[in-house]
Amino acid sequence: MFTRCPQCKSVHPLTASLIAYARGAVRCGECNKTFDSLAFLFDQWPSGRAHGPARGSNTGPPVIGGNSKSALPASDTVAAKNEVKPAQDKPGRLAWGLLAAAMVMITLANTAWTFREPLIREPEIRSWLQQNGWLPLDPQGLGKEPGQILLVSRDMHTHPTRTGILVLSLTFVNLAQQSQNYPVLEVTLMDATSQPVARRQFQPRHYLRPGADLERGLARDVYLPVLLELGDPGQQAVGFEIQFL
Repeated sequence: MFTRCPQCKSVHPLTASLIAYARGAVRCGECNKTFDSLAFLFDQWPSGRAHGPARGSNTGPPVIGGNSKSALPASDTVAAKNEVKPAQDKPGRLAWGLLAAAMVMITLANTAWTFREPLIREPEIRSWLQQNGWLPLDPQGLGKEPGQILLVSRDMHTHPTRTGILVLSLTFVNLAQQSQNYPVLEVTLMDATSQPVARRQFQPRHYLRPGADLERGLARDVYLPVLLELGDPGQQAVGFEIQFL
Protein backbone atom coordinates (compact mmCIF):
# COMPACT_ATOMS: atom_id res chain seq x y z
CA MET A 1 0.00 0.00 0.00
CA PHE A 2 0.99 3.64 -0.50
CA THR A 3 0.30 7.07 0.90
CA ARG A 4 0.65 10.51 -0.67
CA CYS A 5 1.79 13.66 1.08
CA PRO A 6 -1.00 16.28 0.83
CA GLN A 7 1.57 19.08 0.70
CA CYS A 8 4.28 18.04 -1.79
CA LYS A 9 2.32 15.13 -3.36
CA SER A 10 5.22 12.71 -2.83
CA VAL A 11 4.22 9.05 -2.79
CA HIS A 12 5.69 6.67 -0.23
CA PRO A 13 5.22 2.93 0.27
CA LEU A 14 3.82 1.77 3.63
CA THR A 15 3.31 -1.44 5.55
CA ALA A 16 0.57 -2.35 8.03
CA SER A 17 3.05 -2.50 10.93
CA LEU A 18 4.39 0.94 10.07
CA ILE A 19 0.89 2.42 10.07
CA ALA A 20 -0.12 0.67 13.30
CA TYR A 21 2.97 1.87 15.17
CA ALA A 22 1.84 5.52 15.25
CA ARG A 23 -1.83 4.95 14.42
CA GLY A 24 -1.43 6.33 10.92
CA ALA A 25 0.55 9.49 11.76
CA VAL A 26 3.58 9.85 9.47
CA ARG A 27 5.96 12.60 8.44
CA CYS A 28 6.99 13.12 4.83
CA GLY A 29 10.69 12.58 4.25
CA GLU A 30 10.65 15.17 1.47
CA CYS A 31 8.91 18.23 2.94
CA ASN A 32 8.73 17.24 6.63
CA LYS A 33 4.92 17.53 6.63
CA THR A 34 3.18 15.45 9.29
CA PHE A 35 -0.17 14.04 8.20
CA ASP A 36 -2.59 11.16 8.65
CA SER A 37 -1.55 8.49 6.16
CA LEU A 38 -4.93 6.76 6.46
CA ALA A 39 -6.61 9.77 4.83
CA PHE A 40 -4.35 9.43 1.75
CA LEU A 41 -4.03 5.65 1.52
CA PHE A 42 -3.91 3.76 -1.82
CA ASP A 43 -3.82 0.05 -2.53
CA GLN A 44 -2.00 0.66 -5.83
CA TRP A 45 0.53 3.29 -6.86
CA PRO A 46 -1.39 6.55 -7.54
CA SER A 47 -1.53 7.36 -11.26
CA GLY A 48 0.03 10.50 -12.76
CA ARG A 49 3.66 11.59 -13.12
CA ALA A 50 2.93 14.76 -11.15
CA HIS A 51 2.44 12.63 -8.08
CA GLY A 52 5.28 10.15 -8.58
CA PRO A 53 7.70 9.09 -5.87
CA ALA A 54 10.16 11.63 -4.49
CA ARG A 55 13.60 11.38 -6.02
CA GLY A 56 17.04 12.44 -4.88
CA SER A 57 19.73 11.35 -2.43
CA ASN A 58 17.98 13.09 0.50
CA THR A 59 14.70 11.26 0.00
CA GLY A 60 13.83 8.86 2.82
CA PRO A 61 10.89 6.75 3.93
CA PRO A 62 8.09 8.39 5.91
CA VAL A 63 8.97 9.09 9.56
CA ILE A 64 6.52 7.74 12.10
CA GLY A 65 5.06 10.46 14.38
CA GLY A 66 8.24 12.35 15.21
CA ASN A 67 11.08 11.75 17.71
CA SER A 68 11.07 15.35 18.92
CA LYS A 69 7.96 17.50 19.22
CA SER A 70 10.08 20.64 18.97
CA ALA A 71 11.14 19.64 15.45
CA LEU A 72 7.54 19.67 14.20
CA PRO A 73 5.63 22.78 13.03
CA ALA A 74 3.12 24.19 15.51
CA SER A 75 0.23 23.11 13.26
CA ASP A 76 1.35 19.47 13.49
CA THR A 77 1.23 19.12 17.26
CA VAL A 78 -2.08 17.27 17.10
CA ALA A 79 -0.57 14.54 14.93
CA ALA A 80 2.42 14.25 17.22
CA LYS A 81 0.09 13.34 20.10
CA ASN A 82 -0.68 10.12 18.29
CA GLU A 83 2.77 8.72 19.04
CA VAL A 84 2.68 5.39 20.79
CA LYS A 85 5.03 5.09 23.75
CA PRO A 86 6.21 1.66 24.83
CA ALA A 87 4.33 0.54 27.92
CA GLN A 88 6.45 0.20 31.02
CA ASP A 89 6.18 -2.94 33.12
CA LYS A 90 5.56 -1.15 36.41
CA PRO A 91 4.45 -4.26 38.37
CA GLY A 92 7.57 -6.11 37.26
CA ARG A 93 9.86 -3.24 38.22
CA LEU A 94 8.16 -2.97 41.60
CA ALA A 95 8.59 -6.69 42.25
CA TRP A 96 12.30 -6.54 41.39
CA GLY A 97 12.72 -3.52 43.64
CA LEU A 98 11.06 -5.26 46.58
CA LEU A 99 13.16 -8.39 45.98
CA ALA A 100 16.38 -6.36 45.93
CA ALA A 101 15.40 -4.58 49.16
CA ALA A 102 14.62 -7.91 50.84
CA MET A 103 18.00 -9.33 49.78
CA VAL A 104 19.77 -6.28 51.24
CA MET A 105 17.90 -6.67 54.55
CA ILE A 106 18.72 -10.38 54.73
CA THR A 107 22.40 -9.67 54.04
CA LEU A 108 22.51 -7.01 56.77
CA ALA A 109 20.77 -9.33 59.24
CA ASN A 110 23.20 -12.17 58.50
CA THR A 111 26.18 -9.84 58.91
CA ALA A 112 24.87 -8.48 62.21
CA TRP A 113 24.27 -12.00 63.53
CA THR A 114 27.72 -13.21 62.46
CA PHE A 115 29.48 -10.30 64.18
CA ARG A 116 26.99 -9.92 67.04
CA GLU A 117 29.57 -10.46 69.80
CA PRO A 118 31.91 -7.57 68.87
CA LEU A 119 28.92 -5.38 68.02
CA ILE A 120 27.32 -5.94 71.42
CA ARG A 121 30.55 -4.89 73.12
CA GLU A 122 30.30 -1.41 71.64
CA PRO A 123 28.85 0.91 74.33
CA GLU A 124 26.60 2.85 71.91
CA ILE A 125 25.16 -0.31 70.33
CA ARG A 126 24.74 -1.98 73.71
CA SER A 127 22.90 1.05 75.10
CA TRP A 128 20.57 1.15 72.09
CA LEU A 129 19.81 -2.58 72.38
CA GLN A 130 19.04 -2.26 76.06
CA GLN A 131 16.77 0.74 75.53
CA ASN A 132 14.79 -1.17 72.91
CA GLY A 133 14.54 -4.35 74.96
CA TRP A 134 16.95 -6.48 72.92
CA LEU A 135 19.29 -7.04 75.88
CA PRO A 136 17.54 -8.04 79.09
CA LEU A 137 18.07 -6.00 82.26
CA ASP A 138 16.78 -6.86 85.72
CA PRO A 139 15.36 -4.22 88.11
CA GLN A 140 18.86 -3.59 89.49
CA GLY A 141 20.11 -2.71 86.01
CA LEU A 142 22.24 -5.86 85.69
CA GLY A 143 22.64 -7.58 82.36
CA LYS A 144 22.10 -11.27 81.71
CA GLU A 145 24.47 -12.46 79.02
CA PRO A 146 25.78 -15.97 79.73
CA GLY A 147 27.59 -15.89 76.40
CA GLN A 148 29.84 -13.11 77.75
CA ILE A 149 31.12 -15.31 80.60
CA LEU A 150 34.36 -17.12 79.80
CA LEU A 151 35.52 -20.27 81.55
CA VAL A 152 39.21 -19.70 82.31
CA SER A 153 40.13 -22.94 84.11
CA ARG A 154 38.47 -26.12 85.38
CA ASP A 155 39.49 -29.28 87.20
CA MET A 156 37.68 -32.23 88.73
CA HIS A 157 39.07 -34.81 91.17
CA THR A 158 37.89 -37.06 93.97
CA HIS A 159 37.52 -35.60 97.43
CA PRO A 160 40.67 -36.19 99.48
CA THR A 161 38.81 -37.22 102.64
CA ARG A 162 35.21 -38.04 101.69
CA THR A 163 34.25 -41.16 99.80
CA GLY A 164 31.92 -40.88 96.80
CA ILE A 165 32.38 -37.11 96.44
CA LEU A 166 33.88 -35.26 93.48
CA VAL A 167 35.42 -31.81 93.78
CA LEU A 168 35.07 -29.38 90.87
CA SER A 169 37.21 -26.26 90.86
CA LEU A 170 36.75 -23.65 88.13
CA THR A 171 37.38 -19.97 87.41
CA PHE A 172 35.36 -17.75 85.09
CA VAL A 173 35.37 -14.07 84.12
CA ASN A 174 32.73 -11.57 83.02
CA LEU A 175 33.66 -10.16 79.58
CA ALA A 176 30.54 -8.03 79.25
CA GLN A 177 30.76 -4.24 79.22
CA GLN A 178 28.80 -4.00 82.46
CA SER A 179 28.00 -5.94 85.61
CA GLN A 180 25.59 -8.79 85.13
CA ASN A 181 23.75 -11.35 87.20
CA TYR A 182 25.71 -14.28 88.51
CA PRO A 183 25.09 -17.19 86.14
CA VAL A 184 23.57 -20.55 86.94
CA LEU A 185 26.22 -23.27 86.60
CA GLU A 186 25.10 -26.48 84.92
CA VAL A 187 27.52 -29.40 85.39
CA THR A 188 27.03 -32.52 83.27
CA LEU A 189 28.97 -35.76 83.88
CA MET A 190 29.40 -37.86 80.71
CA ASP A 191 30.48 -41.38 79.84
CA ALA A 192 33.02 -42.50 77.25
CA THR A 193 30.51 -41.94 74.40
CA SER A 194 29.80 -38.34 75.54
CA GLN A 195 26.34 -39.32 76.78
CA PRO A 196 25.15 -37.61 80.00
CA VAL A 197 25.33 -39.71 83.14
CA ALA A 198 24.33 -37.06 85.68
CA ARG A 199 23.47 -33.38 85.54
CA ARG A 200 23.09 -30.75 88.23
CA GLN A 201 22.50 -27.01 88.30
CA PHE A 202 24.07 -24.71 90.88
CA GLN A 203 22.40 -21.41 91.70
CA PRO A 204 24.63 -18.46 92.69
CA ARG A 205 23.80 -18.99 96.35
CA HIS A 206 25.24 -22.51 96.07
CA TYR A 207 28.72 -21.51 94.90
CA LEU A 208 29.19 -18.00 96.37
CA ARG A 209 30.54 -17.47 99.87
CA PRO A 210 27.93 -16.89 102.59
CA GLY A 211 26.83 -13.28 102.82
CA ALA A 212 27.77 -12.39 99.22
CA ASP A 213 25.78 -9.48 97.76
CA LEU A 214 23.88 -11.01 94.85
CA GLU A 215 22.26 -7.71 93.90
CA ARG A 216 25.62 -6.15 92.94
CA GLY A 217 26.19 -8.87 90.36
CA LEU A 218 29.42 -9.97 88.73
CA ALA A 219 31.44 -6.90 87.79
CA ARG A 220 33.16 -6.44 84.45
CA ASP A 221 36.54 -8.20 84.00
CA VAL A 222 36.28 -9.87 87.43
CA TYR A 223 37.72 -13.40 87.73
CA LEU A 224 35.66 -15.56 90.09
CA PRO A 225 37.06 -18.86 91.50
CA VAL A 226 34.45 -21.46 92.44
CA LEU A 227 34.72 -24.77 94.37
CA LEU A 228 31.86 -27.27 94.11
CA GLU A 229 31.16 -30.71 95.52
CA LEU A 230 28.92 -33.29 93.85
CA GLY A 231 28.19 -36.97 94.15
CA ASP A 232 30.37 -39.43 92.25
CA PRO A 233 28.22 -41.61 89.92
CA GLY A 234 31.06 -44.14 89.67
CA GLN A 235 33.57 -45.12 87.04
CA GLN A 236 30.94 -44.73 84.33
CA ALA A 237 31.56 -40.96 84.37
CA VAL A 238 34.80 -40.18 82.57
CA GLY A 239 34.25 -36.56 81.53
CA PHE A 240 32.31 -33.41 82.37
CA GLU A 241 30.90 -30.30 80.76
CA ILE A 242 30.10 -26.88 82.23
CA GLN A 243 27.55 -24.42 80.87
CA PHE A 244 26.53 -20.95 82.06
CA LEU A 245 22.79 -20.28 82.11
